Amino acid sequence: MSENKTYDVVVIGGGAAGLSGAMALGRSKRSVLVIDAREPRNAPAAHAHNYLGREGVSPLELLATGRAEVRQYGVDVVTDRVVGLSGEADHFLVTTEGGRRYGARRVLVTGGVVDELPDVPGLAERWGGDVLHCPYCHGWEVRDQAIAVLATTPMAGHQAMLFRQLSDDVVVVVHDGVDLPDEEAEKLGAIGVRFAHGTPQEVVTDGDALVGLRLADGTVLERDAIVVATKPHVRADFLGPLGIEPTPFEMAGAVLGSVIAVEPTGATVVPGVFAAGNATDIAMTLMASAAHGNRVGAWINAALADADARKAVQSLRDDFFEQPAWEERYSGDRVWSGRVNVQLEAEAAGLAPGRALDVGAGEGGDALWLARNGWQVTACDFADAALARVAEHAAEAGLGDRVETRRIDVRTFEPDGETWDLVTSHFVHLPDGGMVDVVRRLAAAVAPGGTLLVVGHAPSDVHTGLRHGHHSFMHTADQLLPALDDAWEVEVCESRPRTQAHPETGEDVDIADAVLRARRVS
Repeated sequence: MSENKTYDVVVIGGGAAGLSGAMALGRSKRSVLVIDAREPRNAPAAHAHNYLGREGVSPLELLATGRAEVRQYGVDVVTDRVVGLSGEADHFLVTTEGGRRYGARRVLVTGGVVDELPDVPGLAERWGGDVLHCPYCHGWEVRDQAIAVLATTPMAGHQAMLFRQLSDDVVVVVHDGVDLPDEEAEKLGAIGVRFAHGTPQEVVTDGDALVGLRLADGTVLERDAIVVATKPHVRADFLGPLGIEPTPFEMAGAVLGSVIAVEPTGATVVPGVFAAGNATDIAMTLMASAAHGNRVGAWINAALADADARKAVQSLRDDFFEQPAWEERYSGDRVWSGRVNVQLEAEAAGLAPGRALDVGAGEGGDALWLARNGWQVTACDFADAALARVAEHAAEAGLGDRVETRRIDVRTFEPDGETWDLVTSHFVHLPDGGMVDVVRRLAAAVAPGGTLLVVGHAPSDVHTGLRHGHHSFMHTADQLLPALDDAWEVEVCESRPRTQAHPETGEDVDIADAVLRARRVS
């Protein structure tokens, strides 16, 4: 691990959600860094419960085991605190309190949750022991004991009802300013829950042992356990500059804490930044947080896989359709055979020579054949290296006076009133139906009575192994017809079969050329 390294994913927070997300990503061969301040929310608890397969495990032991497990899959783990996050998807910069800087394509936020406890003296010191909040996490351990439930919000009735399942001795202590809904109070009374009113004065202890609560009237309510409804808050100030602010979590009109708002995938409002676990839902148990982290980690991996595939598509398209790739290709060994394309020879042999525009001339095989047959040829391509070869081959053949070269990009070509008697294009392809616009541009360059000849690879050729790219890069002849208006008479529009030797095996392979020949009649 080194600073300034760019990871696929930086996970901020090394709790159950963060490590589970890192596990899913690491096992998918993603480069992952977990940055953890080693201040887990459940650190005060001696044991974790309702975690299938690890029931009763120490939370700190669970996390230590998790860190060791994710490292087996190449995940880096560093102890530090994130203080800054900037940039955008694929180019995030994560900075830490310790002065470290890391790049990240995606960020997963799973930490920063702290519990706000009611302001009762002595309560915070016993948090995680005999002061608890979750019946599923610690309820079994206080079953059949004397329990006090501090009602700091109208939602306390729900909490009291769940703990009443575990004990016959439950007292709800209703803080000043809190009104339990009448329906909730009636239900609690019906199942044997008692009430005390007024904010408690303090938690009473005898050495290390809990005695109970000193109530508002000064009396002591002896209890074995105290249940509180904390307000979990997300503290992630580093997200603010990106536009991510904690969202109040409300229920029944009460604010119960704050979370990071996310989509079902874990995505936040900022593309590339995800969140999981208690940072997104205050009700998640430890196991639920781990499951959520795993799920969001999988979503992030899927998003990265899609981004990688899209990048590969763009790279492939650049190789097929952009000038730099063709400049490089024509700067090496000879690419083509130098022979005329068979469909040009078949379709142009009977035409009276005149001026010809050879589009996508490559190394000049078609241009030289036309010149030898009496045509005055303008050979065009968008690769300067290709045009240099055309000029060289024409000079070697003694046809330099019949072949001129011109650099054009057919995607933006405008003839500006110049016309030719024959405009021919062989095996020029564009994705997404772009050849229709190209044919329309080429048609504008044909003189009255002249011929337009466009030949392409049929989409079915992809299955022969001779073509590269997606079948959508290719076209049938009839797909080009929308480029021609009433000024044209279509003479040939067909898929013409032929054979071609496979470059590796030498065996003949059946292929097809899409041939469109039309004459301008007006």
